[in-house]
Amino acid sequence: MAAYLILSYDISDPDRFADYNPGSLPAIRETIAAHGGSVIFGGPADFLRGEGKQNVVGVKFPDAAAATAWLDDPAYAEAKAIRLESTTDITSFLIEGRD
Repeated sequence: MAAYLILSYDISDPDRFADYNPGSLPAIRETIAAHGGSVIFGGPADFLRGEGKQNVVGVKFPDAAAATAWLDDPAYAEAKAIRLESTTDITSFLIEGRD
């Protein structure tokens, strides 16, 4: 069953975040693909209720195990550290769904 990893966050350090996106995008996409995943959306999102804007990214994986394996992949660790250092208000969801 497909699994969808949804990440939302505020960029707190734009200069450092640039090392992640666009700086690390080739490596990020390569590691996602190695786990059978693909990015299905990504970018700034407006709140429908309340105020603010967050970046939201959705990645589809073949199953939940593949999604968590990607998050823990040593090949993604350096890029992941940059993302965590340069963002705040991070929320993540792993949703199993239908293909």
